[in-house]
Amino acid sequence: MKQISLWIILMAIVPIFYSCRDDMYGKQFLTSDDVMIDDYITQKDETGSMTTFLDVVDKAGFRGMLHAYGTYTCFIPDNNAMKEYFNKIQSSVNNMTIDECVEFVKYHVVRDTLPTADFVDGRLKTANMLAKFITTRARSVNQRVYVEVNRQALITQPDIKVANGYIHKMDHALIPPDLTVGEQIMKLPGEYSLFKNIMEETGWIDTLTINKADEQWFTVFLQDNNSFIREGINSRASLIEHLKKARPDILKEDSLLWTFAAYHCIRGLYYVADLTMISALLSSAPNQAVTFKLSKDSVLVNEYYNPTQNVREKGIPINKKSEYTDFSCYNGVLLDLEGYIGPVKRRAMAVFWKPCAQPEIVKDSRYRTSGFDFNPTTFPLSEIKWNMAMSNFNSNDFGYEYSGSYASDNQYTFGDRLKVNLYRMKSIEFIMPLLTEGDYNVWFCWRRADTQQCRIKGWLRQEGQEDQEMPNTITPYEYNITNNTDAYAMLAAGQKRYVAKARATQFNSRLFGPVRVLSTGRHTLVLEIVDQGRNTQMWIDMIQFIPIDDDQLWPRFDIKGNYIYKDTPCNEIYPYDLSCAEDNALY
Repeated sequence: MKQISLWIILMAIVPIFYSCRDDMYGKQFLTSDDVMIDDYITQKDETGSMTTFLDVVDKAGFRGMLHAYGTYTCFIPDNNAMKEYFNKIQSSVNNMTIDECVEFVKYHVVRDTLPTADFVDGRLKTANMLAKFITTRARSVNQRVYVEVNRQALITQPDIKVANGYIHKMDHALIPPDLTVGEQIMKLPGEYSLFKNIMEETGWIDTLTINKADEQWFTVFLQDNNSFIREGINSRASLIEHLKKARPDILKEDSLLWTFAAYHCIRGLYYVADLTMISALLSSAPNQAVTFKLSKDSVLVNEYYNPTQNVREKGIPINKKSEYTDFSCYNGVLLDLEGYIGPVKRRAMAVFWKPCAQPEIVKDSRYRTSGFDFNPTTFPLSEIKWNMAMSNFNSNDFGYEYSGSYASDNQYTFGDRLKVNLYRMKSIEFIMPLLTEGDYNVWFCWRRADTQQCRIKGWLRQEGQEDQEMPNTITPYEYNITNNTDAYAMLAAGQKRYVAKARATQFNSRLFGPVRVLSTGRHTLVLEIVDQGRNTQMWIDMIQFIPIDDDQLWPRFDIKGNYIYKDTPCNEIYPYDLSCAEDNALY
């Protein structure tokens, strides 16, 4: 999630700062379209301050790449930074092996055009050439604001635009993290002592300190001593007493502590930016999920709201200002929390799923940008399978669309959706996000399309179980009713409104029916096309899995993805400056 206010300040201050430096900093860095990255270093850089990096590029055999047309962003250490780097590793360009030069250059180059205006406090949207993520953040040094890269280097000259990308000159070289997650946790300062002790006692430090030859990734949520204290926990003994109440089914104290530690460890690599697009992940504790919710600029962990039972659990924000959030390690990343989380015996929890947030789409730098479209035959998706009624894909049969602007007939959550031509398909199978065991109502949310006679059936497929057929069919041609202000009468008929800002007949939500999830995990949703209807597209926005005892009407969603509840003021529903219908909270 972009830290908008921070970066506005940064962009305002940086030009002022650079104008106070030597003569070079007062100049424009825009160059001719004919100048490539290597040409700029050798011909246009008046100070000749990046030539040592180019020497490493030459030895790695990458001069041709940096001289070719393409899209590159180079984080280039200046000559003084390279000298410092060589002193640190007790080597030189001449003494480095070709493989070492290749690794060094690949770590500093991203195959994308990334000006600082696109930076966030966290990982960049595109990995570097070693498939590792570079992180950035705004940092104030001596009352001047810089971009800090990987917590190692400051960008001293940003946004040097060349024909094939951008150069960001830095005062230090970037060195890949050498400590594993476990080793880094043991180096945390004293304010994390209780967490460190539990992780070490339970053996999780050893698990997180893997053989570096292994390809295992871990994401670990940290808690400092103050977060325990705010929960009434100030020692190992009081933590055990707290866990006994939360997990009465676990009788042994060592098992309770192990489960607590395992709950904070997720297998996989997830920075804050990744969690903004994920509803839940399975922790390393058996059958225990960690949930995530984007709330404006915050990512909340384990927020739970059940108005039917008058239960509200405030989510714990990820501490984006912490030194240890988005902290890259050799085999994973650390994320610091502002409060306590722990294993509990949870009931079913609602999941509001965007089917277009497929792993391959999310990782693409064009995700949630206009004009990003693809053909599934050349852009395969690992978690969707198609059974075609026609022989071959057409380019318009399936794809991704985004539009960030608002209109009453353009209220897609997060602005994006899947476009599907059901006429040419027999069925579509989706691997769903993680669901905790329990009974759910499944809601299909879409923008209606001119697909008369088309009908869709839904099935839940769980490994080792018979497929569950959902009782209702969806007709994509159907409009949402907007002349009925009785939301509960509509609900009884299996229909509701799910968009927040304005009533829109084009945006509909229909109940597929109830399903029973027998085990916590990721299962399969099968959409069977009963009748193909017309040869035209429709747009799938969201599929909701709401526990049958929970409120089925709220939350709704605005186009920024914010959760909107019945008591949310209109000026907190995006676009914030537009009015809502007077009965917005009722209908």
